[in-house]
Amino acid sequence: MAEAARPTVTLLLLLMMLFAAAPPASSASPAPADECYSADLATAGVSTGVLLEHGNRTSTKVRSELRVEVPADWPFTQHLLLSEESPDYIRAMACITRPYGGQYRRWSEWRDGVPSVTAEKDGGVTVLDRAHTWVNLNGTVHAGLWSVRTTEDRWTVRLLPPPALAGARWTEIKVDPGSPGAESATPLPSGGEGATALLWHPADSDRASAADRGKQASGRKSLANAPVPAVTVRVKASWQRSWNARSNLPGAVLLDRSGYIVSSLVTGALLLYGVVLHRRRPTPPTTRQDRALRNLARWAVAATPLALLLDGRAVLQQYGEQGNGAFWRDELILRDHGFALAFVAVLLVMARPTRRLWAALAALAVPPLLVAVVPGTFDTHDEASALALITTASASLCLFSLCSLAWAAAAWRLATDGELLPGSRRSPGNDRKLRLRLAGPAVLAWTIFVSIFLVLAEERGWQRATWLSDRTVPEYGIDHWNNFVGEALSSVLASQDWLSSYLWWLTAVAILAVLRAWRSATAESPLEEPSDRLLFLTFFGVVVVMPGGHVAGFSTISVLWQLFGMLALYGFVAPFTRRSALSQPLEGSGRPLATVAGGPAGRATLLDKSRSYREIHAELRRLDQGLFGDVPPKRSDLERDLSNLHDWPANPPAAGGADRLPAKISVVDAALALGPRDTWWANGSRCARLSLIPALPASFLMIWVWHIRGEGGTEVLSDQFGVPGLLPALITWMATWTGAAFTLGALWRQLPGQRGAAKALPVTLAFALPVAADGLVRHFTEESTAGLAFAVSAMLFVLTITGIAVDFDTFRTERRYWQSRLGLLLSVYQMRYYSLQFAYLIAQIIAMISIWKFLADPDSAPEPPGSKD
Repeated sequence: MAEAARPTVTLLLLLMMLFAAAPPASSASPAPADECYSADLATAGVSTGVLLEHGNRTSTKVRSELRVEVPADWPFTQHLLLSEESPDYIRAMACITRPYGGQYRRWSEWRDGVPSVTAEKDGGVTVLDRAHTWVNLNGTVHAGLWSVRTTEDRWTVRLLPPPALAGARWTEIKVDPGSPGAESATPLPSGGEGATALLWHPADSDRASAADRGKQASGRKSLANAPVPAVTVRVKASWQRSWNARSNLPGAVLLDRSGYIVSSLVTGALLLYGVVLHRRRPTPPTTRQDRALRNLARWAVAATPLALLLDGRAVLQQYGEQGNGAFWRDELILRDHGFALAFVAVLLVMARPTRRLWAALAALAVPPLLVAVVPGTFDTHDEASALALITTASASLCLFSLCSLAWAAAAWRLATDGELLPGSRRSPGNDRKLRLRLAGPAVLAWTIFVSIFLVLAEERGWQRATWLSDRTVPEYGIDHWNNFVGEALSSVLASQDWLSSYLWWLTAVAILAVLRAWRSATAESPLEEPSDRLLFLTFFGVVVVMPGGHVAGFSTISVLWQLFGMLALYGFVAPFTRRSALSQPLEGSGRPLATVAGGPAGRATLLDKSRSYREIHAELRRLDQGLFGDVPPKRSDLERDLSNLHDWPANPPAAGGADRLPAKISVVDAALALGPRDTWWANGSRCARLSLIPALPASFLMIWVWHIRGEGGTEVLSDQFGVPGLLPALITWMATWTGAAFTLGALWRQLPGQRGAAKALPVTLAFALPVAADGLVRHFTEESTAGLAFAVSAMLFVLTITGIAVDFDTFRTERRYWQSRLGLLLSVYQMRYYSLQFAYLIAQIIAMISIWKFLADPDSAPEPPGSKD
């Protein structure tokens, strides 16, 4: 009996313990405290608005504005007047500007500055908060009290009022969805403004009016404001903006990255075909030629695996995140480090480094390998561990140094094998070696430089996203630490993408190495030999042609711009080579002038005759002006001397006596057409060197226009590699100008025109035609074209100055006889005051057009890390 009662007693004891632990049934749970004292904000005046800007940009920009008239009797009113770092200020500002509280982080929200706080005479304050964001991903972005959610065909704009302002007096709510307007709105607006803006005025509703009448009758504060309407507006954006808003979807990433892969495949195919054409040359290659050609073939083959590693990894990552959600940390490390080490391995196939470099590279590979293979040993699963941050950061830094050193070693190998670098001073006749004692400190300094700005950018981004978070709670410090660990991991992929964007430098070096090694001393230009022609045009397409074809943020057709630039250069030069000065036939033998005047002897003869030609013309001008003495020379004698200068000894002599220069070509024109050197490679190299002086200010201006001015400055400061990226960007623009100048010099003898400024036009037009096509595409996709016209005008400026410098350099042996360079230049060009004034007016017109284009707003929008929001 007792044993049967034991279960019952046990059950009663458990129930008694449960009821003792539970709160009494009659007492209700206490409601959460109202930390923002919402009741005291009932008299606050609130107005807000949002504007969607679609046109003249790749991503739609969302601008929001919030205006709150905070009453004096709110407990936190005076806290708003404190410093932005004050905990009281943060708590007060979070109450009136955050719908989810201050601890909610917004990675997609941006601000030009802190909210404006103005003290009023009655003791209250007025807060004006402006924020903005970009609709550049499929999901939800926030700006102020507004959110924009994108789907495949519709966007939803929604008002998210803070709970503290739910009972306030909302005077106006404005939504301007931009053209073509809103498709639907809930609730229906009470009015409109302009062509597309919708307005709501909750304070003017019947309920609010009744409350105001009660307030006036009783003389007390009204606490019965109209509720905040749940404003929801649906927008059907244009296909251009909707297309860009899907950029983070797996299919969109595949479509975007496929453009880079196709571009690498096409460039690699062109290079391989160029190798085949060089192998078909009748003369056997020398050791240097064979080495340069093998390097080009290896690089053409290596470019495709590199593209697949980088772009394929991005596609794989996006599909993995969509299918499995977030990866485990050890899986992330294994995947990212594996792709990075494979990237290095491909570069090392090209570099073929020395033993010391191999040892340094192996030492740098040890930390990332250990972290990837045994992540548990380093506490990588514990996000708040100091060891986790140290190990992940160290592995990331080693990987970045490893990639940078392998990149430099590959470039060094391509340059030395093609004799693009001077030989060794210690061992004359041998190539210069990449010394570890110089390369190691340089790579270390580069890594430290990049990592410093990476940490600063990460800290700036964290402060931007958490500027209203409570910094006193322990979770804030833990989240801050975890964010640094996550950024250390993501920097591996980001640095790989960043470094890979400059792999075309290696392509340019490999092409130049082959062109230099295989150059012909008798060819007038690289367009004569089919093998040189293909590589030379590819060099122009890779180095000089501006990247284009980014339709709505996708690079699917970008390779067409490279091919378009190559065809444009050939089309603007090849059909007009017969009009060049050296292609004109001699009067007598009928042979082109280039066949008899192209060598060093012909150059010396033309330079001597050119000096006599200019001196006789100077005597004729003085004779016309009556500046001679009592016995002036006879005009007929001077004219006969000029005519004799056109005589040219033919080899073999033409029937009937000596040849004569073409009637339309003077000896000065013929000398200028030769250029300052005896071969097309030497002319191109000299032209590239002469362009460095005008290219430097042009590069700084382009950095300002494309990277710093306007919204570009925000992107530079917020991006992980924004500030360090300015240095490669400067080198890129310098390579663009000097590459175009090399093209100008290499084609100098076949370009039409008698002066350098005229010869610069075909190359400038070949550069401008793809830019114009890109501008048309941008106009069709309603994107900004700012900066394109300025790039063309800068190219014309650089090449014009370079062409004039080449003309001057052609007569450099006469510099000792002139007081200034300008005097020699005017003598060569036979220019006088009227010509200078006319040129000055033309320069003023070009400057005004360029300045007008320069003042146009650029389209540069920072890309917030959407994966965090």
